[in-house]
Amino acid sequence: MRFMFLVASILSAGPMVSSAAAESYSLKEPLSDGRTYQVQVSVQGKGTLETPTQEKTALEMPLEVQASAAFYERRLPSAGRDERAWRSLRKYDNARSDIKVRNQVTNLKLSSTVRDVICEGRREGIQYYTADMPMRRVDLDLLTTPGDPLALLSMLPAQEVEVGDTWSVPQWAAQMFVAIEAATSTDITGKLLSVENDIATMQFTGEVSGATAGATSKIIINGTATFDLAQTMLTSLKLIQQEERSISTVSPGIKVTATVQWKRGVSSGTKIGDSEIEGIPFDPPTIASLLLFQSKHWDVSFIHDRTWYVFQETPEVVVLRMVENGSLISQCNIARIGDVQPGEHVAPEKFESDIKVSLGDQFSQIVDQQEMTTESGLYINRVVAAGSANGLEMAWIYYLCAAQNGRQLSFVYAVESNNLEALNGRDLSIVESVEFLPAE
Repeated sequence: MRFMFLVASILSAGPMVSSAAAESYSLKEPLSDGRTYQVQVSVQGKGTLETPTQEKTALEMPLEVQASAAFYERRLPSAGRDERAWRSLRKYDNARSDIKVRNQVTNLKLSSTVRDVICEGRREGIQYYTADMPMRRVDLDLLTTPGDPLALLSMLPAQEVEVGDTWSVPQWAAQMFVAIEAATSTDITGKLLSVENDIATMQFTGEVSGATAGATSKIIINGTATFDLAQTMLTSLKLIQQEERSISTVSPGIKVTATVQWKRGVSSGTKIGDSEIEGIPFDPPTIASLLLFQSKHWDVSFIHDRTWYVFQETPEVVVLRMVENGSLISQCNIARIGDVQPGEHVAPEKFESDIKVSLGDQFSQIVDQQEMTTESGLYINRVVAAGSANGLEMAWIYYLCAAQNGRQLSFVYAVESNNLEALNGRDLSIVESVEFLPAE
């Protein structure tokens, strides 16, 4: 009787609940992953590009982008916590983009000298560099595609998850994934949608706001990724990324929706061996922060750090702007000066006189003047003038740079006096790196 009473009590309490726990899954790749992956990436973007006009309004032009990349990749040992844990060596077969603005099409492709690329996690995005020489800005832009696989790895859940579980992506990982230099808000969530035949499907949604190169930016993402549980590896991504970026001092504004797809698998052919990764330092060398500028018109090159952006380039002048922590620090105008006889250059007295004439009423005084010769044989005359413009105290740093064969360039750095410390000698480092190339 008691048994029957017990059964009746259980049945009257409601349906029976299974004691079996739902299965949980680890979505992590091995910390010491010696595999070489093969990755194929495609990007399609469509939207508008906005440029300022003299009437201080924005001119909108239709924008279309098609880009692709193919590379092999092997993870590198961790260099620290959070973003510093994500490092890799890539061997690029190719990277290219076709950009159409209104009716003008620009075709870009990765330089033949950029093939082995080291990738380092940073909050502001993956840092790409080559170990042998600085790459060009265009090469850097080609490598920087939305939804980078290395950045996506950092957004996988730290703990085991069940189907239907969600997790908040750490702020540093969300910022790195969308490559915003200074994030003001981050809100990206991951969710395990399903597991079928050892393939886990995840969804990532959310938005990040902040600023890049002095432009305010808002990015919204919605993507699905797959993870092979049997092989413990991330295998694919399909991502829709919407970005609105304001006009800045170095770049136009954009409103664009990009569709990104990539597939990733273990390479059956090309392998990246232990000997290729052993010499890569944990702390990036100085070269990692440098870029190479090669003039389209003058047979001239020089090296600059990544805070400098080419704002304008014509046969007459090249304009660089330096933006750091969202602020415009300096503008540099570079121009050719007529050739002189080999071994000669514009006389210091004339150079200084020309400076006073060019500044006119803005000029106050010459505060410094130096002449020097570099190890490569370049003659440099550096003149610093003080004055004011638009009610601001200013400094203008002029350089005459002359090669032994008589070819000459002039540099003019305009900088507010309170930004001189931020400039911190990076004007001279550009001038000292000038190389006059043989005419093609």
